[in-house]
Amino acid sequence: MIQLEPISGIFKRDRALQAVFPMRVLIIKEGEGFLCMNSGDYQLKDGRIFFIPEEGLVRLEGRITSGYWLNFSSLLYSEFLLQHLDPLAKNLFLNLSFRDLEKESKQTYSLIEQLKRDIKAKKDLSFLMQYISLFLGFTAGLDGYLAAWTLDELDQVLRFRAILEQFFKSERSINFYAEGMGGSPKKLNSFLHKVLGKSFSMLIKERIMREAEELLIHSDHSVDEIASSLGFESAANFCSTFKRHRGITVNQFTHLG
Repeated sequence: MIQLEPISGIFKRDRALQAVFPMRVLIIKEGEGFLCMNSGDYQLKDGRIFFIPEEGLVRLEGRITSGYWLNFSSLLYSEFLLQHLDPLAKNLFLNLSFRDLEKESKQTYSLIEQLKRDIKAKKDLSFLMQYISLFLGFTAGLDGYLAAWTLDELDQVLRFRAILEQFFKSERSINFYAEGMGGSPKKLNSFLHKVLGKSFSMLIKERIMREAEELLIHSDHSVDEIASSLGFESAANFCSTFKRHRGITVNQFTHLG
């Protein structure tokens, strides 16, 4: 699902970088030369991160003193797309793009090192999906607010989102999630307000409604089946909750889709 390797040395363009998974990111901490693609040559530069499209061989010409080669599956990438509806997110890997990290560089390298430790510790899929989503949002400049987070806050958000992903369909009590986080409900709500600006009840409702929208658009399940799978007592209860959240009825939403 994911591969992360430090990269360094002298590179010649006659040899391509190998990637196990289709989504590819090259992070240059210190280096010079060129990233060579069919579309052209792109300058390697200290603090530059490249988002590389699925197709096309990746060749380097130059020297990398310190960097990282990250590739991951489309499944991990899908969570990023679900959380970022901005067209910039959808186009991030459509063509080769890059961004120069400035104030974010120190935190980016710390994130990568933490990700390496989490991969080694064999963290579960839901955790890694959240990690990749946050990492791409931060490094692509789509989630500027993340720059204000400490690494400890980031880790706690990742833990919360991973637990939420696993249990949001069946568990609605803040007590359950607080226990999973190793704290009290009051402490968890205070933390979520501080870093995300939202209460637990808002976050779990948003997650449930996001799932409802996905199922209504991309599945053949009936409204009754969707309501049941998301833990609603009845289809009527689900429909009224959906209308309050979305401002339109389920039928209106499905016709828009």
